[in-house]
Amino acid sequence: MKKRNKLLKPFQAIHALHPEVPKNEVLHALRERVKELTALHSTVCVLQDDRLSTREVLERIARLLPPAWQYPEITAGRVRMGDCESCTPGFRRTRWLQACDFRISPELSGRIEVYYLKKMPQEAEGPFLAEERNLINSLADMLRVFFERKLAAKALLDAHNDLERRVKERTAELEKLNAALKSEVKERELRQQEILTYQEKLRGLSAELILTEERERREIATDLHDVIGQTLALAKMRAGALRGFCAAPEAAAGLKDLSSFVDEAILATRSLTFQLASPILYELGLESALERLAEDTRKRHGLRVDFGADGKNKPLPTETSVLIFKAVRELLMNAVKHAKATEVRVRVRRAAGKIAVTVRDNGRGFSAGAAAGYGTDRRGFGLFSIREKVSHLGGAFRLSTSPGAGTLAVITAPLGKGKPHGKENPDLRRP
Repeated sequence: MKKRNKLLKPFQAIHALHPEVPKNEVLHALRERVKELTALHSTVCVLQDDRLSTREVLERIARLLPPAWQYPEITAGRVRMGDCESCTPGFRRTRWLQACDFRISPELSGRIEVYYLKKMPQEAEGPFLAEERNLINSLADMLRVFFERKLAAKALLDAHNDLERRVKERTAELEKLNAALKSEVKERELRQQEILTYQEKLRGLSAELILTEERERREIATDLHDVIGQTLALAKMRAGALRGFCAAPEAAAGLKDLSSFVDEAILATRSLTFQLASPILYELGLESALERLAEDTRKRHGLRVDFGADGKNKPLPTETSVLIFKAVRELLMNAVKHAKATEVRVRVRRAAGKIAVTVRDNGRGFSAGAAAGYGTDRRGFGLFSIREKVSHLGGAFRLSTSPGAGTLAVITAPLGKGKPHGKENPDLRRP
């Protein structure tokens, strides 16, 4: 009895507010609202189950339609979403239709349809109530939101799967590239090691070539001095002795001329001997040899050569001393023949465990492009040869010049390990 009174309270309250409305109509309206609320609640329960497929959702929503409308026994419903649809048992289309469309995406849409199978009294929308219009609109909106969320979740899952697939593919590609790069790096390291080995061998061959060439030059210079020089000296002595026995003026004049020719030959032989191999280089060291070279250049070519050294001990391997001496001689010849210089300064100093030799002239210089490539003429080839040989001995050759500004050449090379300065190297002795 108490439960019945509880159910009647809402009805009694509505009837109290509208006493003019018959009680049976109020009760009918309440029943319809209960059916609508039940349909909405059941729809919410269906849409909360993410395990249901699209067809299962449509089937359950379609079954909820007839009980929610005013005349369930003559109501048929259909729910469609894209190519998938679900209908109530005995569904057929009639002219008494209430429907609502919903769109999920530009390519996908859906529709809810409710049909009365026979003619019923006129209401707000044909035989359908205004509340039923609100109900079908709400159901359509709920389905729209549900399928939008489901479609978004599927798109997100597809994007996630696609991203994982791309990451795996990219990772595999990077692993292949990394393996190829490691292989290439290893191969490059091997090639670099081979190059370093070849360079070391080349330095050794270059040094041996310099020593061999210098030995040959010393042998030729020695022969010039010992054989030709002594022969000329004896010829001069003999000519001088013969002049005392010649009474005829013509014979005395001829012997005098002959003696003069012999003197010139002796000077030429000495000069050639010095050019081939300076004995000072092996007996007194590089600085003394360069000083003598500067003096000889002044005498032979009239070029003012200012030589200066810091006086510090500079132990050098023999091949380095020979190479620097030849390089300075080449630079002096360039200053005479090509630069047309009138003055050259040669400086020798020790710095940071190296010997540094600078040769600066006041000649006409040449362009930066030619300096970078060291030219293509005889002078350019000589400068290129200096750079390569100095490089093979672990040193460096730097050239600074421009047209009309003279030329500065700097040769640096590592010092040796304390070999006595100015003593002859056994590597250059005669075999």
